[in-house]
Amino acid sequence: MKKYLFYLVTFLSLTGIFGCGTGAPDSFMPMTRQYWETIVIDPKLSYDMAWQRVIYIITKKFELDMISKEDGYARSQYGPSYFSDVIGNNKYQVRIVAKFTPDKKKLEFKIESQVFEGKIWMNGSDTRVAANMRRDFENSLSIKKPKTKQPSTDSLKQAQPGAQLPDEEPLQDENQEESFPQEQPNNH
Repeated sequence: MKKYLFYLVTFLSLTGIFGCGTGAPDSFMPMTRQYWETIVIDPKLSYDMAWQRVIYIITKKFELDMISKEDGYARSQYGPSYFSDVIGNNKYQVRIVAKFTPDKKKLEFKIESQVFEGKIWMNGSDTRVAANMRRDFENSLSIKKPKTKQPSTDSLKQAQPGAQLPDEEPLQDENQEESFPQEQPNNH
């Protein structure tokens, strides 16, 4: 019995040291320097509206730590990832840093994450959180490209050579979770 207990304790200790117990999800990428991702902002969107949308998106998933509208800069606190598989994990934390370019035509952001490795925090990025935030920013800030539905194979079979194909219908963007307020023209 003592022999089995010894093996169990050894196994649990080794898994904690060599990976399973680190607390980092598969989307964690160790790196010493995080890279900025860039979103081009729709020129029809004013800076004030773009700023409101960025702050709204960030605060839905993170707690703000530092914010400066004048400088176009926002940074969240480190906190647990908002994905359910790592919530409550005190060995893994994520934050976002976002900034507008000086001309206010682009948004740059990066995801910084840390995993606790025994005595130190190892820096990196989280690809899943970065992809999720990129999608949210693009959906609310970028120029909307109309998606089109491809004609069905039945309609293609019925079409004669040289015949006109049925009109294409725009599709709803599946990734757009909610609609953001539109700017109101200033009639003054």
